[in-house]
Amino acid sequence: MINEYLEEVKKKHYPSQKEWFYKYDKHGHDYQKLLTYKKSSLLKIDLPTTEGSLYFNAEYIYPIMKEYYQTQDIGIESINQFSETFEEILIFSEVEGTLEIEGIKTSSKKIEETLKKEDLDEKEQIIQNMKNGIDYIFNHDITIENIFELYNILSYKSLKEDERLTNGYYRSSGVDIIGKYGEVSDKGVDSSVLNDWMNQFVRFIQDSMIELNHLTYLMPHIIHYYMIYLHPYYDFNGRMARMLAYWYIVKCDYIDDKLPVFSEAINYNTQTKSKYYQAIENSRKDDNDITYFIETMFNLGMRFIDVYIKLNEVNLYQKKSMNTMSKSEINVLKSILLYVKNDEAFTWEDVYAYDKGQFSKQYYLRLLNVLVDKGILKVTQKNKSNYYQIV
Repeated sequence: MINEYLEEVKKKHYPSQKEWFYKYDKHGHDYQKLLTYKKSSLLKIDLPTTEGSLYFNAEYIYPIMKEYYQTQDIGIESINQFSETFEEILIFSEVEGTLEIEGIKTSSKKIEETLKKEDLDEKEQIIQNMKNGIDYIFNHDITIENIFELYNILSYKSLKEDERLTNGYYRSSGVDIIGKYGEVSDKGVDSSVLNDWMNQFVRFIQDSMIELNHLTYLMPHIIHYYMIYLHPYYDFNGRMARMLAYWYIVKCDYIDDKLPVFSEAINYNTQTKSKYYQAIENSRKDDNDITYFIETMFNLGMRFIDVYIKLNEVNLYQKKSMNTMSKSEINVLKSILLYVKNDEAFTWEDVYAYDKGQFSKQYYLRLLNVLVDKGILKVTQKNKSNYYQIV
């Protein structure tokens, strides 16, 4: 079975335990031998787990990682070239995505409206907390104390009585990890190790920022996974994991020009969200072989990298033509690029659905006509209806 595994890796395929069972009829003793081989031969990450340590197949992952970042580097030299409006859209999309992963339905318009309010309901408070959290990570370094402060910011007025921490920085008893169907899929690590393991985790993060190393470009995904694995709180673990990964990108000099497209990529549709949870499950089943998780995160992110590259190209061209694009125009074009193929025709109703119905029919028609006037879209009429296409 080990030879079969090595052959699959050469084919750029990394079967999960479930796939080995259903597709290849490999399980039981055979699979345990493979698991032992992987844990002894693959690249270990110096973070403690109940089963030993995190590990991954470097031969398999590095080409995927290289393609992901090369695509971004060729298409977008640096996030720093983005306009303030473009950066704001990127940040709002990440806020929107991470909230929707947790079942809080929202939109960029809803977020903007909420941030202007003073009297907030429960869901609006969570939106405000997320924006406050984003502001916090841009102005603070990653430390034990600051991670705790971020947790307090994100969870402000949002925890039930039994979800609140009673003593110290972390939970003092067990916690369930909820899977993609709402079931208990795993348990967080024993609370007695949290202080020690979180201290090691933060030192690991801080050390990795000192100089470029073989894990630098994987760190956001390592951080994301390990935080979920530890589950140091009773709630808000997923949000903290994604925010800490985002924080690393913001603060690490070697990757602070990379696009943080975690949450919106996960939340793109039901299938992508399912792949995210399945990747966590596959990694856990193989005693924290995070090859599954890292590959999935890069694959999910690639679609959004492509969209942001196209958006950036259009935005720069419009600037050169003295046609500045508004935030609403960029947002609507982003929705179109995400859901419409290049040669596919669509109506304003389609855009209304893609964009979560944030605006009225008249407003969408006006935005679409502006994009036509700027040469970004073209329009044809059929049966008294307008059909648009990307130019």
